[in-house]
Amino acid sequence: MKKIFFIFIIVIILFGCSSKSEDKLIVGIIKPSLNHLPFDFGLEIGTLNRSDYIIKKFSSGWETNEALISGKIDVAIMPFTYVWTGVSKGKKVKIISFFERESDGIIAKKEIKTLEDLQGKKIGVLRASTLDIFAEICAEDHNIDFEMIYFRTPMDMASALRSGRIDALSFYVPPIFKFDEEFHIIHWYSEDYPFHTCCDIAATETAIQKKLPKIKKFLKGLEKSTDEMNNSPQVAYEAARTFFDLYLRDAKKSLYHTKFVMEFTDVQKKFEQKVIKKMIEKGYIENEVNPDDVYFEVK
Repeated sequence: MKKIFFIFIIVIILFGCSSKSEDKLIVGIIKPSLNHLPFDFGLEIGTLNRSDYIIKKFSSGWETNEALISGKIDVAIMPFTYVWTGVSKGKKVKIISFFERESDGIIAKKEIKTLEDLQGKKIGVLRASTLDIFAEICAEDHNIDFEMIYFRTPMDMASALRSGRIDALSFYVPPIFKFDEEFHIIHWYSEDYPFHTCCDIAATETAIQKKLPKIKKFLKGLEKSTDEMNNSPQVAYEAARTFFDLYLRDAKKSLYHTKFVMEFTDVQKKFEQKVIKKMIEKGYIENEVNPDDVYFEVK
């Protein structure tokens, strides 16, 4: 009898946990990336209700993507390349909003002064990420031939640059500002493609079907917090400084090179398609992808 009672209690507890998860939107973020700053800020000022979310933190985009395509999270803020790749493989995920713009550039050893000085040098990238493809497109646009060295995590990339195993990195804010004076930023991809998309908001089709009201509330709250940051730069600087443990000067520089704009635009859809075309050329994506299968506009 005691055994049956014990099993009954366990079932109740598990059911309660499951119900609790169903009531919340599970959000995945890349911890070291500034791309989720408006989300953090919204939770702080109340445009987003903390009790509405379960937040899962990951160290890289590919980890966040693995969690999304496996259904362990409902929505994610992450590089758009992962979503397109997932759709090409039949994964049930969608981009539901553009979000973070710009934010990526190239940091190199001090003796490398310009992009042209990268000729024949080694540049570190995260394989199949925006950092990879943006560097590839940059090399083509500027007619530079450098050697791409591939890594799995941003930490490995930073370590390789500091140790001298590579000459430069395709990197992102705010970590791009955390190198010492032996290194400097020689190019921002936004110089070639202003306001280009980088990280979008993605969701599983299951979440869209079952949690659409929660997703709408999430996007509305994000829009409010983003507007507050865009309208009050000093507030945004302080938020970046606090949430990412930055010096104020680095917070300002990070946000100067990062924009948050949520609506879909045809110009940026074409930019994403340009990036995906390059991914197909590099063999990262085997099948052509119909943009209509990628985007889902939440109304």
